[in-house]
Amino acid sequence: MTTPTPDPTHQLQLTKFDARTFVGQTIHLAGGAFINCTFDSCTLVLSNTPFVLQGGRFARCNWRIEYDVLWGAPETRAGLRRVLDMIDSAPEAPKTEGAAPKQ
Repeated sequence: MTTPTPDPTHQLQLTKFDARTFVGQTIHLAGGAFINCTFDSCTLVLSNTPFVLQGGRFARCNWRIEYDVLWGAPETRAGLRRVLDMIDSAPEAPKTEGAAPKQ
């Protein structure tokens, strides 16, 4: 069995969100392009499905990872590592006065 070769003419279609603010929502990142968005008190759901997260700000967000790590496919482990590195390096939004300290 061979792996099919991707068609270079096939463009990935993502739903674009530009400079939006999300507050208290559960956001499934799959299939979205989030450019310069702010997330406050959100749950961000990550999966194997492609998404773009560029220039985002995060305040008091939780991350849910629904990611398949496949036997015999080391690239899926590498992909999960990239996701965890992205979470670790995600910039936080400026703290607002009266906000509860992080636990």
